[in-house]
Amino acid sequence: MAETRTSIAKKTGRSTVTGASSAHVLAFLDRLTDGAGKALLTQINNQNADMEAIAREIASGTPVEELAKLARTGTVPDGIAWVTQANYDYVGLPPEAADCDFKSGFDTYLRERLGKRADGFATIFEALDQHETPFIIETGCLRVPRNWDGDGQSTFQFDWYAREKQGRVLTIDVNPQSIDSARRACSSVTSTILNDSVATLDALGASGMGPAALIYLDSFDLDLDNPMPSAIHHAMELMAARRLLAPGTILCIDDFDVAPLGPGGKGLIVDQFLNTIRAEVLYSGYQKVWRISA
Repeated sequence: MAETRTSIAKKTGRSTVTGASSAHVLAFLDRLTDGAGKALLTQINNQNADMEAIAREIASGTPVEELAKLARTGTVPDGIAWVTQANYDYVGLPPEAADCDFKSGFDTYLRERLGKRADGFATIFEALDQHETPFIIETGCLRVPRNWDGDGQSTFQFDWYAREKQGRVLTIDVNPQSIDSARRACSSVTSTILNDSVATLDALGASGMGPAALIYLDSFDLDLDNPMPSAIHHAMELMAARRLLAPGTILCIDDFDVAPLGPGGKGLIVDQFLNTIRAEVLYSGYQKVWRISA
């Protein structure tokens, strides 16, 4: 007995498109592929098609990028909420976290998620309590939401703290995808800058902005086999930020004491300089935290 289209579809796990609906499907696929809908449909219906690869190809195409920008850049009353309010769910926190003050939220929800960075961040926020309306500058922003143990979600933490203290946060990153993540996670207390961190820090200082209550340096990934490029970059950031420093400014470098390298990491050069000028060491572990002395 001849098999029907329906029975074939059930066996292959693929749906068939017939009649009037086919025109709508092709029109939809054309919109996603700049007119190549028929070719895409042929790919999809191939028994050996790699659906993940096809999906990635569509997602990285110009038509999808244009649609995403149209959807995100339209200004409507409800459409700007995601850049004015912090998104706790986006970073993997329960709804009730939004009702907590920062200290309670840190102790209840953040500390357990931060792993090796928990004590370092606790030290930072305790030291920040001495600053009114803190101005926080960060290089290398939150890039992967919910990646607490891997990255620390520092931008979200600073945003939460600054909202409560009537402060402000400025985060700098050269990667637009990271900037997008930080923008989606944080409230309008946080401003994002897509640019080279060294050039931006120098420009901020030259414009008279500052001094900063905290400068958190974490912009250049550490290569365990070749740590010097990252160490040099963070030393350049410190030099560029010189006009943003003042007595009492807190400075932190992430990925400081990392196995198997031991102490140094991203802060290898910065550590030697700050030791020379007798900056106060507040904490030394996976992160290192200093306070600029008077």
